[in-house]
Amino acid sequence: MLKKSARSILGLAVAGFGLWLSPVQAAEKLTAMDYIQIQQLVNRLNFALDYCGHGGNDFAALFTADGEYVIDEGDGKSRVIRGAQQLASLAGGPDCAATRIPPRAYIAHLAESLVIEPAAKGARGTSYAIYPGRKGKYFQADVAGQVGLYHDEYVRTPEGWRLKLRRHEVTPEGAAK
Repeated sequence: MLKKSARSILGLAVAGFGLWLSPVQAAEKLTAMDYIQIQQLVNRLNFALDYCGHGGNDFAALFTADGEYVIDEGDGKSRVIRGAQQLASLAGGPDCAATRIPPRAYIAHLAESLVIEPAAKGARGTSYAIYPGRKGKYFQADVAGQVGLYHDEYVRTPEGWRLKLRRHEVTPEGAAK
């Protein structure tokens, strides 16, 4: 009887601990396929941004209808790009001319070392934003190979995983000051 009571108390303690978990710990678990699909989403995002597929619409389609791309430029300044039309324009717009004209023609976007974590409404990710030069040239001398950070929020939609938010922290070293 004593063993049964001890097991009951232990069971209640474990159940109580589960109620104490933070919202992130209590978030739905991600499957191996979720991790693969989110990684592929991030990979497609970089190509769509750099190569302006279908007038930038390939890039915009990787976000939710109300998705945002926020560029934190430092010193409290940021630009918010919201919705499909603005997102498509960021990727180059209908004629993709922006991607062919220097200095934009010399930039490539890489998201490296992506860490994906479950979140209450889907998942979130953080990765290094690396901007190598192309064609032997750089976008700007002060960002040649610069390492920034991407902070992403992903949600599962009927079309698959999509970005709700990408916050591009251009100069993360400024936060350490």
